Parts: sequence; structure tokens; C-alpha cells
Amino acid sequence: MMSPIPSSPPSLQSSKTPASHNAFRPLYKFYRHLSYEKFDELCYEPGSNLETRTLLDPMFPEHFQELHPGDVSIATYPFTVDVLESFSKFIDASPSQISVGNVSQCAATIQEITLKSMPGLRIYPGILTPDVQRQLIVNVIEEYLPPETHLTNLHPSYALPQPFQLFGLPPDTTIAPSEKPTAAATSTTIGNLQDNKLRWVTLGGQYNWTTKKYPTFEPHTREFPDFPASLTTLLKGASPIFKDKINPEASIINFYSDGDILSPHQDIAELSNADLVSVSLGCEAVFFCGLAKDKAPLQVRVRSGDIIVMGGQSRFAWHGVGRIWDKTTPDYLSEFDYPGNFDQEMIAHNVASGRKCYGQWILSKRINLNVRQMLDS
Repeated sequence: MMSPIPSSPPSLQSSKTPASHNAFRPLYKFYRHLSYEKFDELCYEPGSNLETRTLLDPMFPEHFQELHPGDVSIATYPFTVDVLESFSKFIDASPSQISVGNVSQCAATIQEITLKSMPGLRIYPGILTPDVQRQLIVNVIEEYLPPETHLTNLHPSYALPQPFQLFGLPPDTTIAPSEKPTAAATSTTIGNLQDNKLRWVTLGGQYNWTTKKYPTFEPHTREFPDFPASLTTLLKGASPIFKDKINPEASIINFYSDGDILSPHQDIAELSNADLVSVSLGCEAVFFCGLAKDKAPLQVRVRSGDIIVMGGQSRFAWHGVGRIWDKTTPDYLSEFDYPGNFDQEMIAHNVASGRKCYGQWILSKRINLNVRQMLDS
């Protein structure tokens, strides 16, 4: 029997906010046509514009600190052997391993940024090494997308080949509508799925985007399959970072293209108050987070390799994405290797298309893995 869905916490009730009092709305309007060059400039001078007074660039927090003295705290930890070993174990646990260049290619220290105005929010800029980022992208494409139990936004509309390989067929391959599409769907191509039609995939508990609920809280079932072991290895192994505050049981992976947004919302469908973990890969974006919709939210510039943890009071904060800027993916994600066990028939139509396509694809994409715990037990 399905457990009841918890209501939002009393201090953060999800009642509708009048448009005139919605402090998020003007920010979405502001960022809609903002160029990346102007955004980059504003990150250095957030106080020069009314809309960006709450803009924080984690790589250069001193600009935010000048506007909000006493709000930001920065803790610095050594990049310990334990953390590096957890990264190596993650790559070793991944079924489709990349050839590791230098897993220790990272800064000497880990920065943890917290804010008094956003209790429980923790920001770790650039914490994932280039190799870990490349491996995560490979895993998303080759491990997390293919299983039939990992539903995507495409399943209701299209008769996807099973297992679903995003780069498994030539881009001009036709994909027919499903037998009973939920909306008026016409035939499309693999190339269109790659470009903009793939929006999300769910891992572990299969969150229903229509009902805003999980269909079941019974583990080891079709609608609550086991969480990918490789991703668990990464998140649980790096316990100095995540402080053992999450047992990964579900994840929504979002795929963004240039100009895309994510409307402000709360994550309240879980039966657990454990931390949310948000991992960014690919293009840069601006992330919004606020304890109330009628107050100006914190705006965080997020880059590939950043991790944001929403715990404490921020666990139920309103959050969204204000804008994605394409061609802002770091250069080190433009190349992917061919492993010795590369399966040409399953992964790619031919060697020329294979993982080389991944680097071209991620240059205009942002992948966000939002991981959560569903149950307290």
C-alpha cells in the first residue's frame, strides 16, 4: 500500500503567491535575453544592477560579500585521499569506464560556501574533477538512460528502441509515435531527441511529473527500482563532503539547452527530510533559491563540476533555474575516449560517431542530477 505523500513544512507552505508578490518572476524576465558576456560582467559587479544584488559567483564570493557583509562563510578543507579514492572507486564501479587521465587533477583544497540567509545550503564550486565529470556524462548516456524502468519524458509519446541508446543509431533514424501517445505526437528523429526533445530521466523511485507524486514507496519494484550503484558509490564515498546526510534512492536528471529555464518549485514528495544533492555538468546557468517566493531569492552562478546541497531549512526552499547559456561548457569535456570493450553495435552506429558525439553534444547542454532520499528508514 502506498504511503501518504507528506505536505510541505508549515514554514514553507506551497500556497500560490500572487503574481505581484512573486519575487522570482522579474528575475526570469531579466535573464531571458541576457547575454552570457553581460552575465559574466554582472558577476563581478552584482551591485551595479538592482536585479543582481543577490547574485553569488562561488568562484569569486568576495563581490557578494561586499554587498552582504557577514552573510557568507567559506570553509576550506584539504582534498583528502579519501575523497580522491571515492572518485576513483566511482569510475571503477561504472560499467562503461572511461580511460582515466588524472583523477587527482583538482585543486589542493575544497571550498564549502554557506550563507546565514539560507540555512543548510552548502555550495562546493568545481569539486568534481574533469575525469569524474566525463565519467558521469558517459554514465548518464550509457548506464542511466537505457533501462526500460528509467522513464523519460519521451516514453509516453514515442516508441523508443529498448534499451534506449541516445547515440545508438544514426541521427536521421526515424522514431515513430507510441501506440497510445498521451499527446498528439508525430514521427521524429534520433537527432531531434538529442537536440531538444529529451528533457528528463528518472532513476530509482519513478517520480510522476503529472501527479507530482511517487507511484510507490516500496523498494525493489518496477516503479522503485534500485538506484544505480555507480552513483551511490560517488555520493556515499565522498562522505567528508556530503556528511552522510543522504541515502540516494531517487534522482531526476534534467537536460537543458540554451535559454531553458526551470520554474520555481519545492521538492516535497519524499517521505524524508534528508538533504538534496544537485550536480551540474556542461553549460553554465544561474540557479535561484529562496525560502519564500515573495522575497528576492539567492542567485548562484553554477558551472560544470559544481555541487549544491540543500539541507536544513533550505531543504524545502523554492528553487529553479533562470537561464542556461550554451557554448559555456569547459574545453576538457569536448573529448571522450574509446574503451577497450567499446560495443559499436550497442552504443554507436560506427566508430566515427561513438563517444566523439558526446563532446559535441555537451557543448550546448547542461545536465543536472538532482539526487534525493525517499525514505527515512
